[in-house]
Amino acid sequence: MEKIKIQANKVGELVFSADTGVTYKKAFVLTWNILRETGLLLWLVICFVFVGGEWFWKTSLDLGRKTRVWYEGLQTSTTEEPKSATAMGQSALTALGSSTETLLYKAKKQLGMEAEPPAPKPAKPLATAPSSEPTPPPSITPPAATTPSSVESQAEIVETTKKSTANELPVQEEKKASEDE
Repeated sequence: MEKIKIQANKVGELVFSADTGVTYKKAFVLTWNILRETGLLLWLVICFVFVGGEWFWKTSLDLGRKTRVWYEGLQTSTTEEPKSATAMGQSALTALGSSTETLLYKAKKQLGMEAEPPAPKPAKPLATAPSSEPTPPPSITPPAATTPSSVESQAEIVETTKKSTANELPVQEEKKASEDE
């Protein structure tokens, strides 16, 4: 029984010692700091992956659009393409657009990158009585924009250029033949 009391006193002295409290407090604070910094590191990695995914997405879409314009420029016949895939892709981009832009803005800010806040989407106009003021003409998007409509416009320009070139060739050949005679 005496050995138990002696051992209990030793354990009590170790547990209730001032050094023990300080040591455990330091260990707890250090553990908390490690967990907090690890969490922050994981968050920044997630933001980086999201921003990298956005870059890959935009680059892939841009490359696909450029490839499509190039391929349509190679075709000589005018054929109608079904627009279901384009319409589906456009609706998916529209659905994901605003929330993705906001999330990207916040992720870039978390990483310390320069970012502009997403532009607010214009609200759908309500049905109102017609005004007496003339409406301004619709804005024209610059040719560098890569929307499906501009891609189709670019394809039409390529086809029109080919047709006009094809129509000029017989006229030039006739002039050349008349000059030879």
